Amino acid sequence: MNDSLLLEIRAAEDVTRQSPGRIVGTILNYNERARDRNEMFLDGALRWPESGLVINEQHNRQAPVVRAVPFLDGKAIKIDAKVPDTQRGRDALTNIREGVYTGLSMEFGAEQEEYRGSLRIIRKGFLGAAALVDVASYGGSVVEVRERIEVPDYLSAYLWL
Repeated sequence: MNDSLLLEIRAAEDVTRQSPGRIVGTILNYNERARDRNEMFLDGALRWPESGLVINEQHNRQAPVVRAVPFLDGKAIKIDAKVPDTQRGRDALTNIREGVYTGLSMEFGAEQEEYRGSLRIIRKGFLGAAALVDVASYGGSVVEVRERIEVPDYLSAYLWL
């Protein structure tokens, strides 16, 4: 009879994939006026694809960084996405850390809108993408980098009992 027991512990594959960090930010706060144009979005005006949005750099579709699934936090549309360990991903995170990119900008299509004087009010629309930008149109739009969760270099540990 063998009195020893081998127990192997493995991290889940998606946890062990290295990421240089996460992009965390606010795309839009509902009912906030834009700084550069007379526009705002009513509560719940936007919908987006279930698969999420491509987040690119400065609205350049040739420079995608990550796909993120937005979520509502009160009246704010936010993202929290693990960035792939690619040159573009690492560069984007560096540019956020260094203050080159300070916010997020959205690419949307208005489906229902109205005007109150010169104020454009979006009642319903489709959010198709977002971009890391140097200056966001909406003051509540911010972006930051959260550090990755450290994963040990080894993938398994052995414990003898």
